[in-house]
Amino acid sequence: MNSIAKNLKNPTIYIIDFFNIFSDFREIKYKRQNIDFHSVKHVTKNQDTCDFFKLFFTRYIAYTGIKPNSKFYFIMKGLNDYDVVLDNIIKTHYNFDIKFVIIPDKFKNKILDKNKDDFLCQYFFYMFQKTNQCMLISNDKYRDAESYIKLFNFDLWIKVVSYNRKTDSLDKTVLKINPCDFIRTEPKNYLFPLKRCAIPKKNLNRILD
Repeated sequence: MNSIAKNLKNPTIYIIDFFNIFSDFREIKYKRQNIDFHSVKHVTKNQDTCDFFKLFFTRYIAYTGIKPNSKFYFIMKGLNDYDVVLDNIIKTHYNFDIKFVIIPDKFKNKILDKNKDDFLCQYFFYMFQKTNQCMLISNDKYRDAESYIKLFNFDLWIKVVSYNRKTDSLDKTVLKINPCDFIRTEPKNYLFPLKRCAIPKKNLNRILD
């Protein structure tokens, strides 16, 4: 992880709490149609994913003033039968510098499993803000961070998926990170300042029209 951060030459990095923003999008989308989101969320997941990324890389970044040449790290949990959809997303939006950072492991500890992507968002922000302009795209306040941050005192395996323009193919790399430095550095201030650039859920209607 340290080597990744050092190799970047100060671009603006956006860390996206994917399922937080994606859920907000789906909830508002179906509310506008008077459809119970929870009754269709599994059936429409793939199409909604495509619709979300189409919206994100057009109206979302335009509304928030995000420059298209920024770097985008989408942090997410691993889901069954979702890899093909994500691969197609990266191929479709190849003009953008996208990385999907996925935590494939499922933890027996419910607190760890529920918050693993939230933790990774905070960890990535902590690492990248040392050397880069870094922004978080999330509406989650991480109010319960104190209850889980210290529990991530072990190595984490993550899968990073990106598009390789030179070979016109996808790069998929498995990396091991050790978050202990983050935990030791932030023993009391679990919610260190997170610079945000997200559209509040209540305002999503403005870009869905």
